[in-house]
Amino acid sequence: MILLLSAAAHAFCGTFVGGDGSLLTNHASQVVLAHEEGQTTMTLAMDYTGDLTEFALILPVPEVLTADDVTSPDPQLLEDLDTYSMPREAAYTCDDIVSTSFSTLGCASSFGCQADNSLSGFDTGGIGDAAAGSVSVESSFSVAGYEFVVLSAEESADLELWLDNNGYALPAGGEAVLQEYIDAGAYFLAAKVSLTEAAPGERQWLPPIQIRYAAETWSLPIRIGTISADGPQEVIVYALDPQEEGEVGIANYPQVELEDECMRPDDSDLGTYYADQLDAAFGGKAGWLVEYSWELETVAGGNGYHCDPCTTVIGIPEDQVHSLGLESYPAHLTRLRLRYSPEEATQDVALFSSGITGVTSQIRYIQANHDLEDLYPVCGEGFVEDPGTCFTPERVPLFGVGAAAPLGVIGALAGLTALRRRRV
Repeated sequence: MILLLSAAAHAFCGTFVGGDGSLLTNHASQVVLAHEEGQTTMTLAMDYTGDLTEFALILPVPEVLTADDVTSPDPQLLEDLDTYSMPREAAYTCDDIVSTSFSTLGCASSFGCQADNSLSGFDTGGIGDAAAGSVSVESSFSVAGYEFVVLSAEESADLELWLDNNGYALPAGGEAVLQEYIDAGAYFLAAKVSLTEAAPGERQWLPPIQIRYAAETWSLPIRIGTISADGPQEVIVYALDPQEEGEVGIANYPQVELEDECMRPDDSDLGTYYADQLDAAFGGKAGWLVEYSWELETVAGGNGYHCDPCTTVIGIPEDQVHSLGLESYPAHLTRLRLRYSPEEATQDVALFSSGITGVTSQIRYIQANHDLEDLYPVCGEGFVEDPGTCFTPERVPLFGVGAAAPLGVIGALAGLTALRRRRV
C-alpha cells in the first residue's frame, strides 16, 4: 500500500471477452485524483491483510482538514471506474468489420457491443491526543468507521514518538522521510479503523477514504509509503480533470510503452499475459504508462460511448464524476499505472494536465483470428506472411461503399484506426 504507515470517435464494435479486474489490480493500490481550479480530491481504495484492528494510515496533507473535508464514497464508484477503463481483449469477426452498420459514437450496447457478463458495520477505535514535544493535534473527527486526527510537528522524532504512543508502530528508518514533509510545511492525517466482520489474515478492501484540500500543484505523496514498503510498489491512478485540460501525465518519472493493438499469440488468460507484458515494459525500473485516456461525455441515450469493445460497465456518468470530486463535466479520464521500488521513490509524483484534447486511447488486445491478419499484427511478431482477410468479393463491403476496391476499404480502416488511437 503506497500511503500506509469527448470528441466523437469512429469505431467498429466487437465482443468483450477479457479484462479480469481482480487480476489486473491485484496487489496494486488504487487512487482517484480529481483536480481543478486549485482544488484536489483524493479517493483512496485500500486493501489490507492482517489484524484489521491494527490498521493505520498516515498521509501528508497541505492543510488542516476537518470532518467536512473527509468522506467515504460508495465503493462501487471505484469498481466501475476500474472496470470501465481496464485493459481489455476483444473478439472481432468479419461481420464486425465488413458491415454497413457503423457508429460515430464509439461502442455502446445500443450499437451492437456485447459484453460477457460472466466476468463480472464498524467498531471505532480511539486515537489519543497526548502531545509529544513539538506535535500538535490540529483536529480530530470520525467518518465512516475511521477515527481521524490531523497533526502538525516541527521535528520528525517528536512525530514518531507521538505515533508510537498512540499505537502507530512505524518501521525503522522513517524519520528522514517524515522530516522532509515537515520541512515542506505538511500536516499529517492519521487514521485508524476497526472492522469486526473479517477474520485476521484475510485480504479485503477497506471502505474508501476521500479527502478534499486546496492545492495549486497536483501530486501524489508516495515518499511516505516507502517507510513501510517491503518491495516494489504499484499504484493505479485514475486522474480526472476538465475536458479542456486534456490527458494527464507524470512529469518526474519516466514514461514506458508496451505493445498492444495486436493479436495475442497464445491461449493464456489476459491477466497472466498482461502481467508479463508489464514486467517487460517496466524492465524492473521505475516508470508509468497510460492504460486508458478518453473524454467522459454523456451523449444521446444517457451513456458515455467511449469504449471498443465495451466492458460490463458502459460510461461514467456526470453524477459519478461529481461524486469523485470533479465539478466540471464533460471531463477527461486518464488511467495511469505507476511502478517503483522504495529506493527509486525519491520524489512524490507530480502530475500535469497536458492540454491535449480529443485523445482516444486504451490498451486493447485482439483475440487471434486468421481473417484479421491483414489488419492486426501478432503481438511480438508483427504481420504474418500471406495473411487472411475479411475483404473478399462475396462479403458485404464496409460502410456500404458498393464496388469499392478492397485496398480502398483497408485504407479507410487504417485511417480510422489511426484516428482512434492517435496520441498528439
